[in-house]
Amino acid sequence: TSSGGGTSGSAISGDYGLLGLLSVIRMTDADRNRLALGSDLTLLGLNLNSNENLYSAFGGPFSDKPAAREPHYQLPMCYYMQPPALKTGHLSKFQLETLFYIFYALPKDVLQAYAAQELYTREWRYHTESKVWFKRATPSDGFPNNNSSPVQFIYFDINTWERRLYSNVNQNIAGGFLSEDDVRVKFSSS
Repeated sequence: TSSGGGTSGSAISGDYGLLGLLSVIRMTDADRNRLALGSDLTLLGLNLNSNENLYSAFGGPFSDKPAAREPHYQLPMCYYMQPPALKTGHLSKFQLETLFYIFYALPKDVLQAYAAQELYTREWRYHTESKVWFKRATPSDGFPNNNSSPVQFIYFDINTWERRLYSNVNQNIAGGFLSEDDVRVKFSSS
């Protein structure tokens, strides 16, 4: 048994016990009453019978004005500047993976055609049936030279995003390459 104080932690006595709840029900303390029962939203200027959304007109519980439709802000001038245009001459400076990203991420875009043209300049060839880029393997590509097969190819694997040695040497893949003339970007005269 506890010795009676008004604020002791008991289920019956104390501010948060049943006797404390009784003072809220009797509405003897205005602050506790507002905290426990809340506020009348119609006193804040809200029309609860409206079919429109309340958040568009409600400025908040501490504001007498309705909410502004568009917040006032000012963008710095750098946001209004146009980014520099990507020139096709820049493609020659890009890494190989970046060119493949442009080719696969921008289908039916003029940059896809320019990326393919740059890949052909770097001796990569596009196989039309398998939809994969191939290149004849050279010692500078970092793959060991296997003298048993006359021509080795490397391909770009889009699933792992890396160059790999092509292992199916029995298949003649050179016949399925897109011609260099088909890759060149052509401009119509009209």
